Amino acid sequence: MKTVIANWKMNPLSLNEALNLVKKYKIYKNLDIWIAPPYLYLIPLITKFRKIKFGSQNIYFQDKGPYTGEISPKMIKKIGGKFVIINHSERRKIGENFKIANQKIISVINSNLTAIVCLGEDKIIKNIKILKSEWQKQIKILFKNINLNNKSIILAYEPTWAISTYKQGSVSPEIVSEFIKFIKNLGFNNKIVYGGSVFIDNIKIYLDLPLDGFLIGSQSLKPKNFNKICDLIDKSI
Repeated sequence: MKTVIANWKMNPLSLNEALNLVKKYKIYKNLDIWIAPPYLYLIPLITKFRKIKFGSQNIYFQDKGPYTGEISPKMIKKIGGKFVIINHSERRKIGENFKIANQKIISVINSNLTAIVCLGEDKIIKNIKILKSEWQKQIKILFKNINLNNKSIILAYEPTWAISTYKQGSVSPEIVSEFIKFIKNLGFNNKIVYGGSVFIDNIKIYLDLPLDGFLIGSQSLKPKNFNKICDLIDKSI
């Protein structure tokens, strides 16, 4: 069963729009559709759509306390959320780092949620040896004191330079393949998804790779496009 994760980011602007967006998503026998909406839509969406997994785009690593504006993974768990996206490149752009992400991963695992952990290079690196070195540095910090093969972890390969920059070109399937091999050589046997700007135009180049799914951003807000992408993934299984 492949997993397609829709990351809505800070969209849409109303609950009615959020409800209508989910209603337009197709349901598949061979695909798990997971959705990460803004926090305030989680409870009504979880209540209404029982067959879809919903989760959070972010959390704070403490369970509770004097942390104004923050939400804990235990809160997400209590309302029926199933997962949390951690270390997304857009979080890092506003000041978060791998050490903070490490604490978040531990907190999410301890709350019995799935941690979708994003990682990937910040700029285009053509030398594969240097690229692997960069991946290794990130993994060392992200998974300090964590079993990389913990069943609560999904890895999302998300090169930062490729996010929201489709016009610059896609990450080559060769590089994605190298990432998969690299991670598996470290003993990681859980799900690996790809999230470096997935569009209808480029999804086909990744379908033959041993990926377990995709993390989709902007196109998840366009149900026709999202359904077409999911159709292609479904047919490739």
